Amino acid sequence: MDDHKIKVLAIVPSGFCFGLQHATIDLFSAAAEQVEPHFIITRWTNGEFEKHVKKAGFAYSFSWLGMFSRNLNWQYLKMSFSALIKLPRLYSDVLNAFRREKPDIVFFANHHELILLLPVLLFSKRKVVCHMHDPSPAIPFQVRLFSLYARPVNRFIAISQSVSDRLQKLGCKANRISLLHNGISLPERQEHKSRKAYSEKWPGNSFILGITGQMSATKGHEDLLIAFEKAIGKVSSLRLVIGGKQLEPFYSHLKELINRKGLNEYIVFSGWSENVNDFYTSIDVLVLASRHDEGYGLVVAEAMSCEKPVIITASGGATEIVENGVNGIIVPKEDVEKMTDAIVFYATNPALYKEHALKARKHIEDNFNICKVADNFIHILKAVK
Repeated sequence: MDDHKIKVLAIVPSGFCFGLQHATIDLFSAAAEQVEPHFIITRWTNGEFEKHVKKAGFAYSFSWLGMFSRNLNWQYLKMSFSALIKLPRLYSDVLNAFRREKPDIVFFANHHELILLLPVLLFSKRKVVCHMHDPSPAIPFQVRLFSLYARPVNRFIAISQSVSDRLQKLGCKANRISLLHNGISLPERQEHKSRKAYSEKWPGNSFILGITGQMSATKGHEDLLIAFEKAIGKVSSLRLVIGGKQLEPFYSHLKELINRKGLNEYIVFSGWSENVNDFYTSIDVLVLASRHDEGYGLVVAEAMSCEKPVIITASGGATEIVENGVNGIIVPKEDVEKMTDAIVFYATNPALYKEHALKARKHIEDNFNICKVADNFIHILKAVK
C-alpha cells in the first residue's frame, strides 16, 4: 500500500450491481491517485460486483454481509435469519480487516450495512463516512433507529440536496452532512444515433424514447405507457425502448399491458447493457417517470452526458440535475397529460430538441464531471481523517 494515500475500508451492498454500486466504483476509480480502497464483498452475491471491482484493480475480501428486514414474507424472514446467524463471522472478518488493512476511514455506501456493523464500530472507534443514497422515511421508528446508527458516523455524504433534507428530517444536524452529487465520466461525443438490432425494423425517421433502470411500479413505467399511447396518436414516428434488467413479476406485467394496448410493434425491451452508453446513444430522449423521490437519478445524468435531453417527473434529487426548459422538461409525478405534451414537444420541435441536447451535455460537463466530484470526495475524506 502507498503510505501517502488515504486507506479506506469500503463496505458496499454487493449482492448485485446496480446504479449505486457502479457509482461507488466510479468514484473510487476517479480518486485512485489519493485514495486506496479495500472492498468487503458479501458471500451472498451473483458475482457482478466482484467482477467490476476486480476490473477496476481494487483489492477485496469476502464476508457475510447480509440485511435485516421487517417484512414478514418468508423469503425476507429467511434472509434476516441467515444474516443473524452469520453476524459473529461478519464481526470477526471486519475486525481482522481492521488489523490487516489499517484503514484511515471506514466507508459505507448504504446505511443498512452500517446498522449491521454498529457494535463493531462503537467498539473500535474508527473514523466512519456514510454515503447516503436513499435515506429511510422520517417515521418515528426510523428516527429512533437513525439516532443509534448515526453515533459512530463522522460525516454523512448526501448525493443530492433532497437526500440531505431527508437526513435532516431523520434528526441529522446539517453540519454533519456534505453534499456531493454523483459524478459522470463524459463519453466521447457521437454525432448520430446508433442503430440497434431491435430498431432495424423501425423507420429511419423514428423518434425513440427510452426508459431504463430497475423495473418496478415506483419507476412509473405504467404512466409512461399511457403517455406514449396518447402521444403516438399525435406523432406516428414515436417508438419506445425499455432498458434494464427484466425483473419478474413486473416485467411480465409490462409485457401484458403493452400487448393489451396493441403497442407491440412500437415498443421493445432491450435488456441490460454492460455499457450503459450503448443504450443512451440509441435513443433520442430519456424519460424518468418515477412516482417516488429519487435520491439522485443517475440515469438522467448519464443520458444528458450522451447529449440527450430528458423528460423527468419532479422526483427528488433528479430535479437538481435538470434545468427545466433548458436541457430537459420536468413534469409533475403521475401527470400523464403533461408527460404526453413533453414527448410531443421534443418529437415535433427539432431545432429546440438539438439546442436542449447540446446544453444537456454542457451542463453535465460543467457541474457533474467525475473528476471534479472526486476532488471534493478526497477533500471530505482528508477532513475526516
